[in-house]
Amino acid sequence: MKINSIKYFIGAVLLVATTSCGKDFINLTPPSNQTTATFFKTSADFQQGVNAIYDGLQSTQAYGKAYYYLMEVRSDNTDIWDRGALAGVASQLDFFTEATTNPFVSDGYAGSYIIIARANAVLDQIDGSAIPDTDKKQFRGEALYLRGLTYFNLVRLYGNVPLVTKTETTSQALNHRRNPVTEVYAQIESDLQTAASLLPVSYTNANDYGRATAGSAYGLLAKALVTQKKWSDALAAITNVKGYSLLPDYADLYKPANIINPEVLFAVRYRKGLNPSEGNNYFADMVPVSFYYNGILYGGSNNNRPTKDLVAAYGPGDKRLGISLDTVYYNSPVNLMKGNYVKKYLDAPGATNDAGSSFIVQRYADVLLLAAEALNEQGYSSATGAGTAFGYLNQVRERAGLLPRKPTELPDQQSFRAAVFQERRVELAFENDRWFDLARTAATGVSILQQYLKNEYNLVAPVLTTDRLLFPIPQSEINIHNDPASFPQNKGYN
Repeated sequence: MKINSIKYFIGAVLLVATTSCGKDFINLTPPSNQTTATFFKTSADFQQGVNAIYDGLQSTQAYGKAYYYLMEVRSDNTDIWDRGALAGVASQLDFFTEATTNPFVSDGYAGSYIIIARANAVLDQIDGSAIPDTDKKQFRGEALYLRGLTYFNLVRLYGNVPLVTKTETTSQALNHRRNPVTEVYAQIESDLQTAASLLPVSYTNANDYGRATAGSAYGLLAKALVTQKKWSDALAAITNVKGYSLLPDYADLYKPANIINPEVLFAVRYRKGLNPSEGNNYFADMVPVSFYYNGILYGGSNNNRPTKDLVAAYGPGDKRLGISLDTVYYNSPVNLMKGNYVKKYLDAPGATNDAGSSFIVQRYADVLLLAAEALNEQGYSSATGAGTAFGYLNQVRERAGLLPRKPTELPDQQSFRAAVFQERRVELAFENDRWFDLARTAATGVSILQQYLKNEYNLVAPVLTTDRLLFPIPQSEINIHNDPASFPQNKGYN
């Protein structure tokens, strides 16, 4: 598939599937007279459509930029060195003072609904298509997984959000309401359960490595269930995450040449060496290009800098510290800036904005820590063997070169819970998990963040309440719908 083909399909999707009602969407000009209803005929057509969904993940409105501002900078893991950059809107996220017009808030929302629109375009047409059942099964499973992943991000970032499961016209989109969180999670669970039943355990064609698998769906389902405190259901999902294991060496996880390995359940993939302006999808049936991910954009310097608080969170002898970040950064050649920077995603660039590190969305260490948490929340146990909460926690610790935790150190449920969250922070640093872990602990997360703001910046934030554990709905959406009853702003935002 040529890059022009995927652009052609995306234009057709946006012609009939308005996912955010702003003028940029309403006034789109289609590249042809095709629509999603007439585009899909062959397996190759549906493959183009599925590739376009993956393409959306790489956008600067999603994992390519906006998400790390909303999920890492927002937390106590990273901050903004240049406080005046972009008129200060990035620092607003760090200090919990963002306006409802903040561009990162708007980009994360709009980019997520673009992904969902592309998934819906495939799902609307695939059941009635004449393509082989094996292709139909895989494409449907991939689209459901990617939609479930995106709604999981949306509901955790914004709370009640419009639940859109069909291709819509602009006029239909204007009638959206904000569906309750419970309805959104029910859809996420349904999408992921169905995806898990349709997707393969693995792929035999190397060109397909990186596509969603049954393990991707079960692992994400477990995470969604833990977030909802459905402990037994989460553990049941985890038992179906099969064929994965920890890599012996933590450093090997992030090497561009090794991104497909037994620990990675799902990653947003990038490849360097081609012109970034031509597109951004990895998969081999289209032109594979990089979307300037890794040390260039994600690696920190002035826009995603590891905090002193995070550096202090690593214990003595923790191998992950030197692999995840460094504490001496020089902006060569003028040495204008010194400080911490992210190392996980560093890759020597082939050209400006062209590097090959992929972004890991799910991996097996996360699954193990989710299992430890779920078991402990069901009831504390001092058992330390395989398959126990201590056993899962210690698998992760020992890989990092640390001694296993013992019941004498963690004698009750509360202390074990704190140990799991501590382990999640240092194990999954810069992987877009920390903010969500803080947010789902509600008042505890707010307390941690307030102490961090005081210690890191000598800043007391009276506006930091549990209301700020959700971002505002973009003001453009509020204005367009103009319906406080069915489309209100989140509490705490004007």
